[in-house]
Amino acid sequence: MSEEQKNTKVSLGDKVVGEVELPKFDVDKFLGQDVIIELVEEHEGVYGYYIKVISSEVTKFGEESIRASRVFGLNTLEDGTIGWGSESKLAGFLKKHDVKNYMDLVGIAVKINKTPLKDDKEFLTF
Repeated sequence: MSEEQKNTKVSLGDKVVGEVELPKFDVDKFLGQDVIIELVEEHEGVYGYYIKVISSEVTKFGEESIRASRVFGLNTLEDGTIGWGSESKLAGFLKKHDVKNYMDLVGIAVKINKTPLKDDKEFLTF
């Protein structure tokens, strides 16, 4: 399908009001709160395998559920086994929460903090 076939010409008329203030989500009011890890997902990405650790719902923003999350990379060894380094961020996180495997993180309480993104946005993490 060509680009022309995907796009449709429209007339917006008086619906266009110019520059508008977009809704923003203030993450600061959740900093330091306890939240429970609800889910650990295993993924394969462009750079290999990783896990995403996801909290229970912190709040809603419109219809969207807001959760804290954190991503940890995994390493694939020459024999095809997958794991993490003893000095990796994942190893430190597991040790801090006194568990041996990342799946054992489910049900553990963590403190919310924030991580900035490139475009001046921030998201909830722990």
